[in-house]
Amino acid sequence: MPTAEARIATERPSRYLVQLCKHFDNKGRHLIHRSRAHALPDVPTDQIHVAWTDGDGVLRLPWGQCTLRATPGLLRVRVEADGQENLGRLQDLVTTHVGRFSRCDPLRVDWQPSP
Repeated sequence: MPTAEARIATERPSRYLVQLCKHFDNKGRHLIHRSRAHALPDVPTDQIHVAWTDGDGVLRLPWGQCTLRATPGLLRVRVEADGQENLGRLQDLVTTHVGRFSRCDPLRVDWQPSP
């Protein structure tokens, strides 16, 4: 199973972890009421599962999983999927949302393959 990791330097790792998890949890519960443009493609609403604390989070989609961990000065993100195409989808999803949530003070997301 292909995996990749990103270590995102930030003074507020827990804030971004919680924001990402709440966003996807909300998408999973309320996707029906949103426009199609904001929907995740090919993802039925009952197949988005999110769990988190201030320090750890997990996002499960039909095509992969994203695990987040907040440590001092760093948000660690690990994505794993059943193929390279789906791994890329997860990486793009996380990168896009981190970029959107950090517009005022942009964060850099550099993906590295996991061993």
